[in-house]
Amino acid sequence: MRNTSKARKVRGPWGARSRAVVVAAGLMLAALPASAAVAGGHPGNTLTVQRGESIQAAVDKARSGDTIKIEAGDYREAVCVDRKGLTIVGAGAGATTISWPRWNTVRELPAVKPTPCWTAQEAADNEGDPTTLADDVSGLFFLNPNKPVSVSGLTTKNHPASGIAAWGANGYAVHDTAGIGHERYGVLAAASKNISITGNYEKGVVRAAPVLGGTAGIGLGDSDKAAADIIGNYVEGYNLGVFVRESRGGEITGNTVTGNCVGILFFDDSATEIPNTNGFVLGGDFAIKQNTSVANNRYCIAGRDGSQLVSGVGMSITNADHVQVLNNVIKDNRPVIPAGAAPINYPAGGLSLVSFAPPPGTSPPGAQAPGLVEYVDVIGNKFVNNKPVDIWLTRPIPGTLLQPAGPGIVFRDNRCSLSDPAWICGR
Repeated sequence: MRNTSKARKVRGPWGARSRAVVVAAGLMLAALPASAAVAGGHPGNTLTVQRGESIQAAVDKARSGDTIKIEAGDYREAVCVDRKGLTIVGAGAGATTISWPRWNTVRELPAVKPTPCWTAQEAADNEGDPTTLADDVSGLFFLNPNKPVSVSGLTTKNHPASGIAAWGANGYAVHDTAGIGHERYGVLAAASKNISITGNYEKGVVRAAPVLGGTAGIGLGDSDKAAADIIGNYVEGYNLGVFVRESRGGEITGNTVTGNCVGILFFDDSATEIPNTNGFVLGGDFAIKQNTSVANNRYCIAGRDGSQLVSGVGMSITNADHVQVLNNVIKDNRPVIPAGAAPINYPAGGLSLVSFAPPPGTSPPGAQAPGLVEYVDVIGNKFVNNKPVDIWLTRPIPGTLLQPAGPGIVFRDNRCSLSDPAWICGR
């Protein structure tokens, strides 16, 4: 059963109290001799990677707490950072680029030795096809870092998995980066907490029209007590703009999402996926506010079994609890179905609140049901020209897996024209 306590006011990890603590700590450290300030810990060195050198070599040499500065240039790598917390700083997005060669061209694939991020077994799982790359070939992949991670000032491009990803981080900050054409995520935080993903630009590349544009520009998954700030990012051309799945605690604020299949999807799944399928997180306790979601009209085949056909969704809250949807602009979202494609079966329009049972056989054995969408406040949003409706509220429909809404759904002070049911927009 869900915790149905009243939703707390969501604060990110850098709230007012946190800032005060940081300032106080900084003053205390400034008053100490340098040797005392770093006593008992690694002081942190800076390593510089120049054009033509290896980022992976610098990572292997570095210790947790170090900074790696990457000078301008194009570095053709998939970098694995195993159990280290590092600060990685480029010369600026567009100046420093970590890229992968063109896909499906064997002679261009760089030699990659097995790493914890890309094991020989994972490569073998691709059934011996040398043109198929394993899931974990990412620009920067942080695996169980033992100190906070920070990445800024660089571009990642064309990786078969993600641009910048962390698994098991406590302290993960990615800001002022760009990502282009990743098959999974532009920026991903999984099984992590104290997360800040801010001011990034993510653009998907459609390689097999109309459906394969990358999973999501910004992703957060399997993260209880996430304390996540996803703020001020721009995402275009992915299946999902911002995707939060099986996670709790944080805010999605001031982002612009356009040209995706779904602009923002907050989804409570039936089980975690990383590091295994035996966990369960009650997805919710998030604020989604002051975002702009425009014309997210791509067509996607989604879901674990590919049974969800999606297009034209500005925002969707699915199976989650205690979510605030406040003061967003949601416009021009409408389904566009390519010639010969099957009709969509996921509610389209500006905002959909959905209770959705996983298709039979798609959840792991013993997985807990995700529950209903409940305790959601939809307040002060502006809806313009969304089709077929501005707001859609879930209900059981024969022949589908749709479920009723739970308690505590509030609609107030929204500017909208058409809703289902009609009373939400007053018609």
